[in-house]
Amino acid sequence: MTQPPTAPAQPAQTPAARPPGKGLAIASLILGILGPCTVGLGSLVGIVLGIVALVKLGKAGVARGKGLAIAGLVVSGVGLLLLPVMAILIAILLPAVSTARGRAYQVAFLSQMKQLSTAAQVYASEQDGRLPPPQSWLEALEQQAGLADLDQVTRAHGHEEAGRAVAMNAALKGMSLYGMPAAPRTVLFFECAVGAPPAGGPDLLPPEPRYADGYVIAFCDGHIEAVRPEDVGDLVWEPRQP
Repeated sequence: MTQPPTAPAQPAQTPAARPPGKGLAIASLILGILGPCTVGLGSLVGIVLGIVALVKLGKAGVARGKGLAIAGLVVSGVGLLLLPVMAILIAILLPAVSTARGRAYQVAFLSQMKQLSTAAQVYASEQDGRLPPPQSWLEALEQQAGLADLDQVTRAHGHEEAGRAVAMNAALKGMSLYGMPAAPRTVLFFECAVGAPPAGGPDLLPPEPRYADGYVIAFCDGHIEAVRPEDVGDLVWEPRQP
């Protein structure tokens, strides 16, 4: 019995080779996309790779991959052109962010000063109007006015490393809040320089205010205010009891 003729073997199919330069085109596109994250360096390299990819594809006479190379060139070029714009935006936004943060710190410190002022008012109400002794006001408020976490309350927000940033007006020693003249302009607590004594006068103020609006000061009538350096001399630092 005759065997049927066998079919001739088919040649193995080899995968199509990747066009020369296609990998460079892909790299150019990726680097172009990542350009802003690399401060323009990725965009610059992406342009070079895109050009090299187009040259290789052109020499090989292959159209496949040229679209990726062109896209990489375009994206990289746009990223490079946008770099100056980004730099300008950053230059504009950074001061604004810093100012906003400073304002937030000042508001927090104003709130802390309000807590101290309220505690002093509570103390005075229990002592027939007498304010705490200036040289030991920290201990007095902590023990008798019930002010918790006094160490944190007396630190300037945003400058916690400076330690205690509040001092009491030493001229208030033995004074009573009752009937005090000019109480709205009489200094009770004020922000002080690093390492300053717990009580004193305007000589304990820092050389410059910690916050943009001025020195943070609590007054004997209970209100808190940011006072500009040129207005500090107009405040009442040595009140007279009637």
